[in-house]
Amino acid sequence: MHQHLWSGVDLKIDHARYQFERMGKALEPPAHTAMNVVLEISGAMVGGMWHRAFYASLDAFLSASRSIPEIGQCCFGVDTGHPTMRDWFKNLDSGEQERRLKCKERFKPHYDAFRGLPLGTARHISEHRQGFAPVTLTITGRFGLTYVGDPITHIPMSEAGAADSQHPWMNKSLAIRPKWTEFTIDGKPLFEACDAYVTAAQALINEGRTIVQAVNGNGPLSAPPNNL
Repeated sequence: MHQHLWSGVDLKIDHARYQFERMGKALEPPAHTAMNVVLEISGAMVGGMWHRAFYASLDAFLSASRSIPEIGQCCFGVDTGHPTMRDWFKNLDSGEQERRLKCKERFKPHYDAFRGLPLGTARHISEHRQGFAPVTLTITGRFGLTYVGDPITHIPMSEAGAADSQHPWMNKSLAIRPKWTEFTIDGKPLFEACDAYVTAAQALINEGRTIVQAVNGNGPLSAPPNNL
């Protein structure tokens, strides 16, 4: 029941998973094609621009994940934060108003718990405070140097060892490409934090479906206005 209202929620969790996957793909080395091999042998840098794709996908992941409880609240509960939403709710029949209020009450503990997760705070910092999530990259290069970066402080694209006629390979610039394990947020591994966040978002959706079915049954639910 009410699948027309769940469609947007399902779309957002799909987008969150997609952006999570794109973060991983941004860290993958370039394809080992004949052309890329020739370019690397010639000294050209191949596939070094991972920063933009990775951090843009991280922002999109945080935004899509965090929007899920808000969409659920609007579609199945009560969201009176905007005058248009308040007027719309007031014009619903009393039965639907009552069911929506009951859904909101039962959903509130789950809603509050998800809002309090660390990546929810990271999303708020990115969208409303600093403009970027508090992610740190710490990577040690092939020649022992340690580089520290974040979304606005990029580490070098490549590095080369000191000139050495006996070991000419050290004179060649080598691309620096981080791994998932080298990213942290609030001192904790970023990959695990993102994986836990999208898992929690799915659990929230599952809990919401259970609550909506228990409270509404086959009762009608109106679609919220889309003219805010």
